[in-house]
Amino acid sequence: MKEIFPSLFLIGPERPDGKTPFTYLLKRPAGNLLFATKADIAASRDIKAQGKVTHLMLGDRHHALSHTQAMADRFGAAIICSDIEAAVLKKQGVHVAEPLPYRPAQFAPDLEIIPTPGHTRGAFSYLWTHAGRRFLFIGDTIVPVDGGWRYWVTAPNRATMREMMKTLSQQSFDVILSNSFASTPVAWLEVSARSRAAMFAELGRSLAG
Repeated sequence: MKEIFPSLFLIGPERPDGKTPFTYLLKRPAGNLLFATKADIAASRDIKAQGKVTHLMLGDRHHALSHTQAMADRFGAAIICSDIEAAVLKKQGVHVAEPLPYRPAQFAPDLEIIPTPGHTRGAFSYLWTHAGRRFLFIGDTIVPVDGGWRYWVTAPNRATMREMMKTLSQQSFDVILSNSFASTPVAWLEVSARSRAAMFAELGRSLAG
């Protein structure tokens, strides 16, 4: 477990397998948040040492398996995602305690929910404000790969994702973080206003092609 930014930790699984998604912990006075993935990190003692985990935040249906439910139960934490993704996860044995309507929302004073459809129909991204900086947790909607950005979207959903990128480009943030195991060399990137604009412009052109 490594603190990559103040109060923001990167967590590795107990048994790395070479295809490990990235999992993050936010340490907060109001209760810690875990941006969970398929990685089985329930046994990590470091997580409990940082304080109470109140919620497991899922970006989409790809971020949970049956052991995610066991992990939430172990921490005494509620699983959070959209009602759209919760309906899919229920069939996979994952109980979402607080399925949320699919719309922008203020989950907490320091955490915003942003619908980001395209990769899946009900994906959420999360925008955390801390110590004067804003951190966008994008899930695996877009993935940093060797200096560029990749995405995985079906042909019928390309237009939806393109429109979503236009909306997301209006958000101000300083760091963007992906959960995807495909991220390389790291899963997060600090950005300026200029580099944000260039990133979304390139993604828009790519999705229009």
